Amino acid sequence: MNAQEMLDYAFGQLDGPAQERAAQEVAGDPSLALKLDLLQRGLDQLLDDGELIEPPPGLAARTIQHVAEHRSRRRMILDLVPVKVPFRWTDVAVAAGIFLAGLLTLLPAVHRSKVRMDQAGCGFNLQQLGVGMAQYADKHHYYPYATPDNPASHVGTFASMLHDAGLLHDPTTLDCPCNGTHVSSQSPVPGHQALAELRLTDPDRYHKLLCWDYAYNVGYQHAPGRPGPIHGLHSANLAILADEPPHRDGTTILDGNSLNHGGRGQNVLFADLHVRWHNTRRSTPEDADMFLNDARRPAPGMRPTDAVLLPAMFRFDGQ
Repeated sequence: MNAQEMLDYAFGQLDGPAQERAAQEVAGDPSLALKLDLLQRGLDQLLDDGELIEPPPGLAARTIQHVAEHRSRRRMILDLVPVKVPFRWTDVAVAAGIFLAGLLTLLPAVHRSKVRMDQAGCGFNLQQLGVGMAQYADKHHYYPYATPDNPASHVGTFASMLHDAGLLHDPTTLDCPCNGTHVSSQSPVPGHQALAELRLTDPDRYHKLLCWDYAYNVGYQHAPGRPGPIHGLHSANLAILADEPPHRDGTTILDGNSLNHGGRGQNVLFADLHVRWHNTRRSTPEDADMFLNDARRPAPGMRPTDAVLLPAMFRFDGQ
């Protein structure tokens, strides 16, 4: 007999033949009879016979009184709080000390985050300029270059050559975000011919218009006494642009890393358009100083892989 049949038997739901077979099975199986007896008792207890049970007299009053007495004996958390909190300067000093300690811990992290953001913004500017450089080199087979006989033969005129080629639309990319905003980046970049004329008629304005934050590759000596541009090679080891080095009077490169980033290092753009951060002035293991040639001069490189990146007011021929 399964569970469903046992329930049906206990409730008297089986029909005649089924009831007789179940009765015979119970009669022949004492353990089954015991299970059915327990089941029947449980069912009897569950059945509601409709009898109403009257609560003892005064139960409600006694319950209310018991709750009231128990509540009066129990102290609430608010009972432990003083009505008036005493004011002490020592507590203020402790709180202020904790606040200042947290602030001093936070400030260096905020500063480091800003430095990283500015450094990343500088790298983005270099990549934007690098895209224009690569397009210029693909068309002309060499990077922007002004010959020594050109009146506008200063390194910063690379920007006017990109402008003339329609490859420089935003002058602010010539400014490092860490080094403030220059007046020159707020005006359209003049064409190269206009700069050449301005060099002769208004030298002061000419110099102000070339106030960029980046140093540019001035090429190398193609033959003794014959400097020339670098060819349009997409090399991962050829430095094209970088944060400008410390310099003086458009003639002297000073020691140390770029001041654009507080002397910590410089972002360098390579000919394959990747930008890498350098803590030293060595652009590759073979190039000891990206801002001086192998002869330790701010002049065109001594060989094609001798990269020399000079600030805007230096001349392409190093004179």
